[in-house]
Amino acid sequence: MKTEYNKFYNAFPIYMTERYVFHFVSISGDSKSYVLVKPLQKLEINITNLKKQQKQIMGHSNSIPVFVFEDLRLSQRNSLIRNQIPFVQPNNQIFIPSVLLNLSQKEIVSKDYAEYFSVATQVVYIYLLLNNVYETNAPRLAKEIPYSTITISRALAELENRNLIQTEGNNTRKIYKVENKKECFAKGKDYLFNPVDRVYYANLNLDHQQMFISNETALARLGLTLNESRGLYYATTAAQMKAIDKTNLLNKYDIEDDAYITLEQFKYNPQFLSRNQYIDIISLYAQMKNIDDERIQIALDELLKEEDLI
Repeated sequence: MKTEYNKFYNAFPIYMTERYVFHFVSISGDSKSYVLVKPLQKLEINITNLKKQQKQIMGHSNSIPVFVFEDLRLSQRNSLIRNQIPFVQPNNQIFIPSVLLNLSQKEIVSKDYAEYFSVATQVVYIYLLLNNVYETNAPRLAKEIPYSTITISRALAELENRNLIQTEGNNTRKIYKVENKKECFAKGKDYLFNPVDRVYYANLNLDHQQMFISNETALARLGLTLNESRGLYYATTAAQMKAIDKTNLLNKYDIEDDAYITLEQFKYNPQFLSRNQYIDIISLYAQMKNIDDERIQIALDELLKEEDLI
């Protein structure tokens, strides 16, 4: 691409130049005109809005806009490709469909993963970080985590494709590495899903000795009291819920005081990730990261620092 600065002047109204930086470019062998569009602030990847902005920019410049994004998740890149929206992510990918140009790192579009981890991938990701596993493979992990070698291999492949872990070797000799624990958490935390699948309520007679403390009760170990309720939170599993005496369960609409227990049924068994009576800090973070309460976020940061994750 060759940048042409002389076409920039007076092409766009002031309100657009306050939002974007524009550079006109030409591509050898292509008669079309292009303009690189770089947002001055982080831009939400909304396909409908981007298509409207495409038309607006083309109307002012008579050039095809190519958006420049510094930070894109795999799912976002693939969404842009499916909708034929030209973009550049420096050092990662160039996609300009009008000239059949799609240059990318091998792993970027190898699989279109969902916005969040799969269940097994989240368990493997948490296990690697909390146990300071810097080098491993699928058979080794299968002896420590209650998933098959095939399932763990898929989870590790997902972490590799999301650029969270690195590899050496190939096929049966492939080794997976976590080169930097803090960086791995910083890059992967947005893919964490809330592990709570269902919520139940029980009276205080319920035997919760095999369950792990979760939610607000887990944060309370830092002396944090979030509300006046004295109800306790425990993480449970589908198997545990099937085994309990149903006469101990309560209808949430019938609860009139604080003499009850909240049971949070997890999508995975927290037992394999917890080292004490509390759920692990990464599962707790995933459970509460989107709660808009400064006290919660400060408490989570304190616990993450204890695990050397931030």
